[in-house]
Amino acid sequence: MDHLINSLTRLSTHAALPVEPKSGQLVKGKVIQSLQDNKVVVNMGKKSVEAIVNQPLIKGSSYLFQVEQVEPALVLRTVSLSEARPGQLDLASLIKQIGVKENKDNLSLMKAIVDLKVPLHKKDLTQAFKLIQSSANQPLARELLLHIISRKMPIQSSVYSALSAKYTEEYSQVLSDVEQQLGKKSLSASDEKIKSMVQTLRAEQIPKSESVTLNKLKYELMNGSSSTFELLKKAGIIDAKHTLSSFQQNWSHQNPGMDRLPFTKERVASSLQQLLQNQLPLSPSENQTIKQWVHTSEKLLSVWAQQPSNTDFHMVSQQTRRQWTETFRNVVAQNVMRRLTPHLQESTKFFIDKAVTLLGHDRGERNSFSRTEFRSFLSDMQNLIGKQVSIDQQKLLVHSLQSLSQNITLSDKDRMWLQMKAMMSRIGFNDEHVLAKAFKQTEAPVQTESSLKTLLLKGLNEGSEVKAETANRLINLINGTQLASYSDNPQTLQITLQFPSDFIGALKDVHMNMEGRKNDDGQIDSDYCHVMFYLHLSQLEETIIDLNIVERRVSVVVYNENPELEKLFKPYQKKLEEGLEIAGYELNSLRARVTSEVSKSTDSNKQEEAEEGVDIRI
Repeated sequence: MDHLINSLTRLSTHAALPVEPKSGQLVKGKVIQSLQDNKVVVNMGKKSVEAIVNQPLIKGSSYLFQVEQVEPALVLRTVSLSEARPGQLDLASLIKQIGVKENKDNLSLMKAIVDLKVPLHKKDLTQAFKLIQSSANQPLARELLLHIISRKMPIQSSVYSALSAKYTEEYSQVLSDVEQQLGKKSLSASDEKIKSMVQTLRAEQIPKSESVTLNKLKYELMNGSSSTFELLKKAGIIDAKHTLSSFQQNWSHQNPGMDRLPFTKERVASSLQQLLQNQLPLSPSENQTIKQWVHTSEKLLSVWAQQPSNTDFHMVSQQTRRQWTETFRNVVAQNVMRRLTPHLQESTKFFIDKAVTLLGHDRGERNSFSRTEFRSFLSDMQNLIGKQVSIDQQKLLVHSLQSLSQNITLSDKDRMWLQMKAMMSRIGFNDEHVLAKAFKQTEAPVQTESSLKTLLLKGLNEGSEVKAETANRLINLINGTQLASYSDNPQTLQITLQFPSDFIGALKDVHMNMEGRKNDDGQIDSDYCHVMFYLHLSQLEETIIDLNIVERRVSVVVYNENPELEKLFKPYQKKLEEGLEIAGYELNSLRARVTSEVSKSTDSNKQEEAEEGVDIRI
């Protein structure tokens, strides 16, 4: 996984970090102006500050300072003076001050740390060197510590252990170890949950999983879970006219014991599958734009319905038509129509084609479309919007459908999507975020369904058949994936994820890097992004899939050693084009590159490869 370490370090070291000095920190600065009374102007990264120093300094020279005071005036004490050449720090002096042996490796590391221009306490520096010296793999430890410092993470053994696990452990192996330790023993309720989650993450068929899911749905409906009730209503399993109370009364009337659901598992599975397929691939802001358009459409039809039956569209009040046209213009401007189209009826697609032509005509066209056409379009849009589920309902949808998946036919794409969604929600990546959000919204105790990480932590304290060493390995791997997964700046995002190999039959974990510019929601703009998959497949062995997306046009390059690679995937190109079209994308190109040929050109163009991020060692 060296390519991931290198790319993370390269990205983090290129980022200019704002400096907010705190008392006791060590920070590198360059004197850009000398003032009276031992005052100087010091440049720290992108920020220049006026400070009081303890001795005369040379303009244009760089120093390492310790912050002695921040308010009312910034006071800096010079820790390491510049040597004869301006800008060069006395690293040897600093090494001695923190009690570290002076040698070539330590001097090189100190220079790399100072060059990051991140404020540090002396104790942080000391801790960084201790962690490296205690590591059995010091080159890896050095890269990890530079990454930790550049991202302003706490320099602690727990953070280091988590990131170390991220780059040395495989989910597939650790999950397998957990499952073996649980074996076929008589387990506690908590360990049974751990075993079930591990089997799910490894894409195994779990005995009786469907009955567990149905019993869970039954229990939640009996006890008034509105989330479960609303999900089943959206899926059409429960009649839309029912309230929770009326549904429970009707159920009790048909089955006084309420000991079985009033619908079959096959109906639940197929209806949930259809609901999943109806979910729109839109961001929150795009969803809001669509809802505003539907709202103005409802308002326009309400006004139109009050007029004579022969009233044309252009005869509706100009203000009402303008509001509708402007919201429709926003829908077109955000380029979301291609993603909506696969979910719409043919009559609605025809209506929208007509509506697009109106955008260029301020006064509209006579007989552009009839009231009946407008009513049909609005009904289709209302039906589609009504089937969209909340984030919490989506988690329940994914978990329920995955458990019932043996009762339906799923495409490989849908099965893989379900597996990835289950991985993200069940393993515990979002535990801290969910808890923090819940505590902000209410002071009541937060009740959440336990994730794998929560259950493992509970097992460490209360006893579990999973050995402590194995549990800690998996907890560290989960935490490390969280810490390394997200890199953010005002314009762009980078996300790095890791998945167990079992669900695609790979030999090692699947690694995915995604980077791109931000959209209005602060998420990666799916119209413009770059995605790379690092795979170790059973037949093709090590493979990289590189997807570059520009204006929703997708260019794909597959890197592998097999010279016949292109012949292998060409038969699937048509399916890829169709799948991308359904998702609102267009295939621009699909190419193969033999990695042995790429390697031959590395000597003449190593810098370009580093920027491309291609692991030419494959």
